[in-house]
Parts: sequence; C-alpha cells; structure tokens
Amino acid sequence: MSARRQLSFDDLGTPLMDATLVVVDLETTGTDPSADAITEIGAVKVRAGEVLGEFRTFVDPERPIPAYIASLTGITDASVAGAPPITTVLPMFLDFVGDAALVAHNARFDISFLTAQAARCEIGWPRPAVLDTLALARTVFRRDEVRDHKLSTLAAHVGASITPDHRALSDARATVDVLHAIIERLGPTGTSTLEDLSSAHRRATPVQLRKKHLAASIPSVPGVYQFRDAQDAVLYVGTSRNLRSRVRTYFTASETRRKVLDMLPQAESIRIIECTTPTEAAIRELRIIGAEKPPSNRHGLTPEKALWLRLGSGGDGLRAARLARTEADGSVQIGPLSSRHDVDPLRGLLTDAVLGRGASFERAGGREPLPRAAHHDQLRRAMREDPRAVLDHVASRMRRHVDAGRYEDAEKLRRLALSFLTAARRGARLRAISDVPLLVAARPSSEPVIGGRGWEILAVRHGRFSGTALVPVQADPVAVARSLALTGTGEAELAAPMCQGYHQEAEILLNWLEGDGVRTVLTEGEWRQPARARFDADHLAERFARTQPGVGA
Repeated sequence: MSARRQLSFDDLGTPLMDATLVVVDLETTGTDPSADAITEIGAVKVRAGEVLGEFRTFVDPERPIPAYIASLTGITDASVAGAPPITTVLPMFLDFVGDAALVAHNARFDISFLTAQAARCEIGWPRPAVLDTLALARTVFRRDEVRDHKLSTLAAHVGASITPDHRALSDARATVDVLHAIIERLGPTGTSTLEDLSSAHRRATPVQLRKKHLAASIPSVPGVYQFRDAQDAVLYVGTSRNLRSRVRTYFTASETRRKVLDMLPQAESIRIIECTTPTEAAIRELRIIGAEKPPSNRHGLTPEKALWLRLGSGGDGLRAARLARTEADGSVQIGPLSSRHDVDPLRGLLTDAVLGRGASFERAGGREPLPRAAHHDQLRRAMREDPRAVLDHVASRMRRHVDAGRYEDAEKLRRLALSFLTAARRGARLRAISDVPLLVAARPSSEPVIGGRGWEILAVRHGRFSGTALVPVQADPVAVARSLALTGTGEAELAAPMCQGYHQEAEILLNWLEGDGVRTVLTEGEWRQPARARFDADHLAERFARTQPGVGA
C-alpha cells in the first residue's frame, strides 16, 4: 500500500560540494584560554571552492598585549584601541558562522579560546562540527614530502595564493588553500562528505576492517538493523533512513563509541527489517530491544518495570505500583515516574496539598475533619483532572521559602512540582490513548514519496502501533486508512491499562499524533487528546510569578 520512497540524504552525510565551511584564525595575548584574551578574529566562509564572505575585526583584550606577542603579530595596544570587546564581537562572529562547520589549523587552540570566551560572556556555544587542517595534513602530507606541518610550510607546499603572516585574516585565507589541497588529495580515497572529512585523520581498527564485509550486501532502504553473533543472538539494534549508509559507518574511523567497538568482535551477521516510515522503524526497534535485551543497547530494556504512583479506591492511600490497573473502581495512577526515589516526596506533596487546603470544614462547634471520601476525591481530581490545588500549594510554599532566603528549598520544591506535573501529564496521555480501540490519523509526510509530496497514515490500537503507509498526494488517504483499519487487529489483544509494559511505544505514537498538520481519519471509541496546559510546567511558573512579583521559578 505504501509508495516506494526516494533516498534521503539525512543518513548519507553532507556532501562536501554542499557543505558550508568557515575557516577561522585567531590572534591572542597568549596561549592559555582561561587567562588570555583574543585580539583579532579573521574568517573566510566557503562552499564548493567559492568564497561566500569574510569576517575580520580587532578585539579589545582589555589588558596590555605582551611585547613578544606584538613583535610576532604586529598587533599592539594602539592597534586594538577603540576596538569592540569580545562581548560585542562574539555574537557577530557566530551570526557569520550560522550553521556552518568550523575549520582551523590546530583547531584545538582556536576553538578552546572561542568556547572559553563564550562561557565568560554567558553566550551559548552552538557546538558546530570542527575540522582541523593540522590533523588532516599529518595524514595527507607525509614527512618525506614536507619538513613539518606548520601553516607556513603547508601554504608554500600547496602554492597558496597568500603567505601566512600571523594575522588572522591572512592566515585564514592561507588555511582555505591548504584545506582545498587536502580535499583534493583525499578525493580518490572516497572522502566525499563532511563526515568523511572530519574522520579522515583517524584510522579504522583492525576489527572494523576485518568485519567490514558484513555491510557489503545491506540495501539502501529505511528500517531497522540488528547485529547478531554466531548463535544468532541480537547484540545491537538501531534504525536509519538509509540502512546501507548507516551500517557502513560502523566499520569506519568515525565510529568511536566504546559499546560498539566492544560489540563488533562478536558480530557475525547483520539482519535488517525494511520499514515504511521512521515511526515504524522506531517502534520495531523498541520491540526488538524489549524482547531480545541486546547487551549493547542501554535504553528501553525493561519497560515492564515502570513505576507508578497509585491512589487506590475506597480507603486505600497513595502508594507505588509496578502494574497499572483499570481505573473503573475509582482508583487513579500517574506516571511512569522518572525515579523510584520520587515516590515518597510525591506522596508527601500530594497529601500536604490536599490536607492543607481542605482537610476540615466549619461547623457550629468548631472545625471537624473532612470525610475520607472527600480526601480521596480531591486527590483523584488533582492527579487526573486539575492540578491547581497542588500548584497553588507549591507556589505558596515557594514564596515563603524565597521570602526567608531559603532559595535551595524553593528550588527543591520546584523540581518536585515538575516531577508531579511530568508524571500526571504522562498518565493523562497514556490513559487517553490506551482507551481508544482504533485510531487512524494522517499528516503531511516528511518522507519523499512518488510525486514529491503525500500523506503519512498511522493506525494505533489501544496505544500500540498497528500499521502505517505513505500515500502520494494524488491518492485518496481515506481509502488507505480504511485498509489499515482492517489490519493489525491482534494488537488489541495485547492492550493493557495505561499502556502498561509498552508505554515507550505509546509515547512515540503520541508525539506523532501531537505533530503539526495531523488529522484524525477514522476512530473506534472516543479519542480525546489531553490538554497540554493542564499539566504543563509553564503552569507552575505562571502561578509562582503571580504569587511573588519579580521572582521567577
């Protein structure tokens, strides 16, 4: 039913012809990023061998420039007099960089200064990809070809159009020529993407080279891949939009994860499952991990061990629960919780919020305890429907802590309230989706289909994945939705209250259903998407701001 997709470049890497690079060079007052300052920044933006722009400015280091630095670079105190400070220059430079990769000769030096200054100025560092022409040159130009790998030596060797002179823009321009010479040298080795270039100075391990043949027959299709050992046990599971490209990276120098390098010696085969959409691949990956418990996957291994906070029916109080149960008897549960250590603090928070707001009522003879049923109803409402009682209680306590200067106590309480909101929201979403026997929805596809555009159709039964399809824009999505409604009926037999045992799968599907442009096509039962604002963290921040003007949560 699904249309065959064209290949996406998401997993192939960024072709060098399409990659935007900013070659940067700094001049500084010394060599210590924590103590010294930048005096000049020069940068050249290039793509496909064409210069797109240049950036050059002096920077006021706000300290004297040492004489030996001035002698080496020609930059004196008079040169930087009146120059803007780094707090002004760095945002301008980052705007110039945009989403480009950074290139530098001895990149560790330049990047360490830039990141140190960003931290000092409280400017977020965007973590761009970084290429080091020094490391690359040591791979490309052997010592029998050049006497050393200084920028001046390399520039002369490749016939650079400009001679480096320890000034930022001149050195950056020379580095551009060296970079292009390196790319030309590496071309015949198959270095065609930015990712290839970033790892070209490293070498694959002997095990990677020995096992490289395992990827030879992997097709270029989307789906799930499984590394398996000699007994056909699953060692590691992953997903990709292009299985051939992704799996091949495991046998290159770009793969440095210890869990993968430790797994490869045991790998004897790679099995794939072709999937229609990334959502289907994510679900199948999760199910395989849950069933097979691969030793090299460290997430999703025990969804059945999720912990809930349950308010029992009748006289039962709040307690931790390993199994989610039906709430038809008046009980309610929130979660799964992020940690078992949240149980007692959350139980205390909820009890204090309810007892503090209405544990007693007025009668002629004084105050009497509220009936137990009233406590239960208030707790149930706070956990399932309306968190205002808890949020008001938290805001009031936080205000008192702040007024008394107990900021750490206020912060602990804020974190506890966020834990409650997170658990309550998770519970509300899982409760809503688990109660729906069948939901078929459509949204504009992010995956290429025949004709270029189309619909992604998703079928869900009680919070479990039931089927998916890609439909070209000219086709009728309703007809495909009806076909999906006839498949996957066995998923309903595995349904559980609150998606117990498969909540991670349900949350992947919920995130899809909350995406832009989603339209409900078919339903059995009633699908009510829980209102985000009820258990939103912003709710807490707003309430605290109202109770304590001028103080943020």
